[in-house]
Amino acid sequence: MSVTLADGVVLTVEIGFSTSAGSGTVPLDSTLASITWTDVSSDVRSCSIKRGRSSELDSFTTGSCQIVFANAGRKYDPEYASGTYYGKLTPGRPIRIKATPPSGSATGIFFGFIDQFNQQYTNPRDATAIVTASDAFKVMNLITLPSYWEYNTRSLSPTKWYRFDDGSTPSTAFDSINLLSDATWYNSSAALSPGASTSSLVSGDSSVSASFDGSHYVQLPSGVFTYAFGDSNNKTIEFWMSTTTTAAGNYGLFNKGEYEFTVACGLVVDGSGNGTIQAQWGGTPGINSVLAYSSAVKVNDGKPHHVVMTWNRTDTTVSGVWVDGVLTNTYTSLTWTTLVSLSQTFGAPFSRFASSTYNFTNYFTGVIDELSFWNSTTLSAAQVAVRYAIGKGTYLTGNTASARVTSLLTMAGWPSDGSNLSTATSTMQGIDTQGKTLLTALKECEAADQGRLFIDGSGRVAFISHDALATTATYNTSQRTFGDSTGELPFTDIEFVYNDQLVKNRAIASRQNGATATANDTTSQGQYFIRTDSQTGLMNDADQAMTHIANVRLATYKQPAMRIQTLGVNPRRNKTIYTGLIGDELGTRITVKRRPQSVGSVISKELLIEGVSHDIGPRTWSSTYNLSPAPLAFFILNSSTFGVLGTNLLGY
Repeated sequence: MSVTLADGVVLTVEIGFSTSAGSGTVPLDSTLASITWTDVSSDVRSCSIKRGRSSELDSFTTGSCQIVFANAGRKYDPEYASGTYYGKLTPGRPIRIKATPPSGSATGIFFGFIDQFNQQYTNPRDATAIVTASDAFKVMNLITLPSYWEYNTRSLSPTKWYRFDDGSTPSTAFDSINLLSDATWYNSSAALSPGASTSSLVSGDSSVSASFDGSHYVQLPSGVFTYAFGDSNNKTIEFWMSTTTTAAGNYGLFNKGEYEFTVACGLVVDGSGNGTIQAQWGGTPGINSVLAYSSAVKVNDGKPHHVVMTWNRTDTTVSGVWVDGVLTNTYTSLTWTTLVSLSQTFGAPFSRFASSTYNFTNYFTGVIDELSFWNSTTLSAAQVAVRYAIGKGTYLTGNTASARVTSLLTMAGWPSDGSNLSTATSTMQGIDTQGKTLLTALKECEAADQGRLFIDGSGRVAFISHDALATTATYNTSQRTFGDSTGELPFTDIEFVYNDQLVKNRAIASRQNGATATANDTTSQGQYFIRTDSQTGLMNDADQAMTHIANVRLATYKQPAMRIQTLGVNPRRNKTIYTGLIGDELGTRITVKRRPQSVGSVISKELLIEGVSHDIGPRTWSSTYNLSPAPLAFFILNSSTFGVLGTNLLGY
């Protein structure tokens, strides 16, 4: 159970030995609140915590902690079978540390995941276990993101999804939803014959596609797509295709033959060599009619094209064929012959109708990728538009930096209660997530916004936008004052630095696939030589943002400044310090005053907390803050958002 330290501070250390979140290690696709905690506080001898960064120009690093446990009874020995926690002493377990100040509430000061259980023996009479842990940055650096296409596909839950990434000589095609190799490659003589692979038709996705050479086709399982009389479910078929075929003819793509309930799709090339997509949905018995849709978009130009067939039995206006996001709705009456086969194929000829106009008598030649079926869903116009945009490479566009952070966390299955994000106004261009770690993608958002991204004391992903730094009281108004005079919170030691380490008199900001802005201060360059601050590859979606970022960074760092780099605090000298010390998060604004031997006037600085470390024992508690000067106020003329005098808004 929790232990009470000197001065009445309550310390609680808990390990997720038994948890319903995730696999008992990282609680992905769950919630932090669902972790079942075991209180191990009574065994704690001491702990140390370090979070944040040294200065505002450094990157936030992975937070860490070290806890020393009494272990004479081998409770924390992973190999001791009779130990209390035997079988549970594995790396990756969640661990959290909370502190409750006198007359205050419990607050998280560290949350992370255990790296190791080390044993240490001092003489024969004593034994300790040293447990080290890292915060979620370590976990995020282990999570590799899928392509946004893959993520979006899985989020829409298709019935079947054939990616055609089965290698250069596949004999089967793999369904990535049901994890079955249930489709078979054939050639025109019905003998098993592999298809060839080629690069993906979807932007930002490493999965390959399949090449059809005019004789191969894929035999799909009979139940892959249901469409029959009385079936009132909505339907969708989707794929990407590319072809350079210009010879006049009708080329089969997908077909499912069941009397009136035929479903077919093919490439129709006219006498001028223009190829378009035609889709057919069978009607009801006795009417001898189908709905046939012909798209006007030319698709035989060798480029990737997105094809979607949608069907809604109660609303034919949303039934049709979408090509590159464009919907065609056309109703045509025609008749067909009797059933020839119940097969469901892709790339094979198809003949059902008395009129040759609606038959696809040739094998398809070209490339097919990402074949999906929905047996009870009609993708909406908005969903089709998003799917086409993702495939063309405009995925994740138009988001603010904070919205992008949310999207990335969702993609990774991050706990729904595991974030604390401020709102950002900066917007970002599309990014390719394939193969990136979650941490890398999140740091792109941080850099684009010029904000702060870290793991807070309760284990949540914290994002402080530059807007919030200017408009939120925690960051723009001093929360407490440390000093060496009566009425001010005491500090034990303070380090002032005045040097050229953070002088930057040339600022360069460039965005991915966009402009580069450079700002210079010749006066500073004449004094301190040219010192460059380079922010490159930023994911902002506007060139103008580069000018703002470069100018703000130049104005902030063109001259050296007296900085309070570290501030040492011993809360035992004044118990009221505990409340702020335990509750302050990174980014909190404080004031520090120093009266040097009563010589001259008081030195007063407003600062932001960039890093914090704690060393805690039964009768000791000492802490060190890493600090940075509070940001200056900038405004931009003729801007309704940033051009208001008297505000403290950063100008980008």
